[in-house]
Amino acid sequence: MKHDVAIVGGSYSGMAAALQLLRARRSVLVIDDGKRRNRSASHSHGLLGQDGVDPAELARIARAQLALYPTLTWLDGAVEQVAGSKDAFHVSSGGSIHSARRLLLAVGVLDRLPDIPGLLRALEETEHHAGCC
Repeated sequence: MKHDVAIVGGSYSGMAAALQLLRARRSVLVIDDGKRRNRSASHSHGLLGQDGVDPAELARIARAQLALYPTLTWLDGAVEQVAGSKDAFHVSSGGSIHSARRLLLAVGVLDRLPDIPGLLRALEETEHHAGCC
């Protein structure tokens, strides 16, 4: 099946983009490896109407809402390769190749922390973080 759009990354930005495309009746493929940047956080902050909510719960609710659109295809897994150009993109994941007219990268950011003993543990145990949500 050829999708209108393949979105690499199913966290908040990927789901927000998917929602708008689905509402426009586009066929959308989302491929997500489940590694949200804030996956170890217990509370989200700064999101209007959702301050203090568990980020995993926000993601679960958003994904459930997207699933109501019949033109959504959601794949849990990592993207291994992307190739192609406008109107002919190919995305491989889990040994399968998927086609799409457009490609949207919503892969977020990766924190590169300095090599300081105990830093990662300290960040995981506190609610202080400069990142979103």
